[in-house]
Amino acid sequence: MRYFFLNRVLRFTQRQIADNMRGTMRCMLGAVAAVVFILVTVSIAFVGSGTQTLQHMYYSQPKRSFSNKVPLTPWKRHIQRQCQLYNKPTSFDEINPSLLKHFIVDDKHKLIYCQIPKVATTTWRRIFIVLTGKAGTTDMMALKPNDVHHKHDELLTYLSDLPKNEIKHRLQTYFKFVFVREPFERILSAFINKFDVPYKATNYFQTVFGRKIIKRYRPNQKTDPVEGEKVKFPEFIDYLVDPETRIPTNEHWEQFHRLCLPCEIDYDFIGKLESIQNDSNYLLEKSGISSIIKFPSRKESRYRNKETNTVLKKYYSQITKEKLGKLWDVYREDFDIFNYTVPTDVTDLMFVR
Repeated sequence: MRYFFLNRVLRFTQRQIADNMRGTMRCMLGAVAAVVFILVTVSIAFVGSGTQTLQHMYYSQPKRSFSNKVPLTPWKRHIQRQCQLYNKPTSFDEINPSLLKHFIVDDKHKLIYCQIPKVATTTWRRIFIVLTGKAGTTDMMALKPNDVHHKHDELLTYLSDLPKNEIKHRLQTYFKFVFVREPFERILSAFINKFDVPYKATNYFQTVFGRKIIKRYRPNQKTDPVEGEKVKFPEFIDYLVDPETRIPTNEHWEQFHRLCLPCEIDYDFIGKLESIQNDSNYLLEKSGISSIIKFPSRKESRYRNKETNTVLKKYYSQITKEKLGKLWDVYREDFDIFNYTVPTDVTDLMFVR
């Protein structure tokens, strides 16, 4: 959360002031001014989700090696620091290939994309399917969403399917990118899409996860839920924050750092859903495929639901302050590594008296 981040900066400043108590009032005022400057700079550099920030602070040229001599951008330094704080491994040599099943490879254009469900994955899967030249169409929107995730999946190459020496070669030389999203918004998007609103996939998620969640977390529920009975949002949150749950997790609400390994893999570009259109267009251009692919607008993608950020308060107001704090803690590493802050609609609920 932003309060957590600000407190760390202020604690550092207090130590500096304590070490220089013999300084004059002018020095103390200078230190305060420095704090303001740091906060403003950090806010512009990390919290902002504008395309200009991402383009100029994170992007580095493709086909480079993992040499320690490559200059670190502010984004990379931030991720590196967070990985050290969480004592994460920082080398792809330590990665088990089975953990790379979310990484899609395009050998022709030398691209590696880590897909995080609920962060425009259907659109980016369409792009990679079209890039194979085997889809029978160059119109990515002609590919049905269900086919993109099932029928056409066999057209895609996954990093986990390659020999270890070829995995290492591609990680060293290909252009690697991922798109992330504010975690609380993504959690809600997953709930709405998989449990709350009827879709083809709803029955599967209700059967595999929903029935177990209802039976374990609904008060006084002693029998199996009846057919068609839906999970409530507070029950879904209870499941996510329960450290002793025996119900397996799923990629649609799994943490970013577990899916895409930002500490072990040195990404060339990290985009955000909050600026998906501009970030994607920039990425397509820099990757040399903008003449082949045009990233569709939200309207062209034919999304049926309201934007998730417009209904945050409606759903999260059902959750207690204690549970909201626990939920933040579950996804804390994602907030810290990708420098997200909890949305105002949720923090208002967390700190209400």
